[in-house]
Amino acid sequence: IGGVAVGFFGNEQVGKGAKEFFNSLDDANQTLGEISVTLDTLDDVVDEFNGPAGVQALKELLSKLGNQTANQTLSPFLNQIEDHAKKTKNEINSVKSNLPSLLLQKFSKQAVDVEFIRWTVTIVLLCFSLFLLLTTSLGCYKKSRCLIMTSVILGFFGLLLVWAGSGAYLGISVGMSDLCFDPDTFVESLGEDEAQKDVIKEYSQCQVGKGIPPMFKKDIQDAVNEVSKANSTLDKFFNESIKFIRVEQMSKPILYMRLHVDYAFGNVTSLGELLDCRTLHKDYTKAVEGVCETALVGVALLLLMLPFAGLCMIIVQCLLPRVWYLTGLKRGYRPVDDSDPFCHRPPPYNGYGTMEAERRGGARESCTLEYYRDLRRSADELRSEERVPMNDSPPPAYHPGGFPRRYEIE
Repeated sequence: IGGVAVGFFGNEQVGKGAKEFFNSLDDANQTLGEISVTLDTLDDVVDEFNGPAGVQALKELLSKLGNQTANQTLSPFLNQIEDHAKKTKNEINSVKSNLPSLLLQKFSKQAVDVEFIRWTVTIVLLCFSLFLLLTTSLGCYKKSRCLIMTSVILGFFGLLLVWAGSGAYLGISVGMSDLCFDPDTFVESLGEDEAQKDVIKEYSQCQVGKGIPPMFKKDIQDAVNEVSKANSTLDKFFNESIKFIRVEQMSKPILYMRLHVDYAFGNVTSLGELLDCRTLHKDYTKAVEGVCETALVGVALLLLMLPFAGLCMIIVQCLLPRVWYLTGLKRGYRPVDDSDPFCHRPPPYNGYGTMEAERRGGARESCTLEYYRDLRRSADELRSEERVPMNDSPPPAYHPGGFPRRYEIE
């Protein structure tokens, strides 16, 4: 029973470590999801910047103006703005291609389901072992052969379950030990190619004071530079365009493009913060600690407790048949109150089997005469007691039909 208590504690430790792992996994998945959403947003912003309401609207305005000098002066600015937007999109796509597609939502859900099944099965196994041991103890205490036999039958199933659980946790402990020995290598193996493996390695081995990984740092800086250049080129275009176009005609597309440039700059900056290795490395460290420091200790306790409980059950199974046999032996006679009037009494055996009785005519005749003489005397006393009942005496014994008078004894 003490071993089962240790098993309950170990099971809770495994559950606690698994919860820490799942929380870290959800945080990492949320960070990766935000990175993916930011990349998609930047892609849409660049397309809208070059779309009908942005650069294309200004080109259409120049074509409708019909001024050759304005076209020669302003068109190069629009082409530069369009080139900066395309380069920004290329940098974003480069980040997206190098980023591993490790959206762990599906894996996290499967892991949660598996952990719930493991926790439930372990609790049921421990409760069954506890019930079996309590049933055995109760049967031995009450010396009940029924409870002891029930314990023997259930004990065979308990042995199968306990040793099956021991084998399962042995396999789990081996896998967890390999993972905790070198977790970085296992995580790197999740990458699909060498580029993704290098990215995972940068995040798993992030050093103190290190920011964006090198493969992303250049792309982020180039994207920021391209957005800044697009913004400065837009300012030059506006300063030159007021010589040829009224401000009212181009205010709407210019304002639209400025809003998108600011929006793109904010998203690129946010993307750089999300790609900082310290955020994901923190989640990675918490996940490894949850598995290797908390859950592994619980698995070790269960792995020690289950074989111990199995050995105890084997000893109990060997002892129970002997206990069952001993409980079936007679326990002796209980003391009886001879003064109880309702207690059955044997017939008198005065002189039965003695030489004196044989000389007087044989043991059988003497026994018979003495027996019926006592019966006659008892019947007379009973009738006298029925005629004069006593206040504090128990009710007289009732003899259906009375005692037949078979012998006349003088």
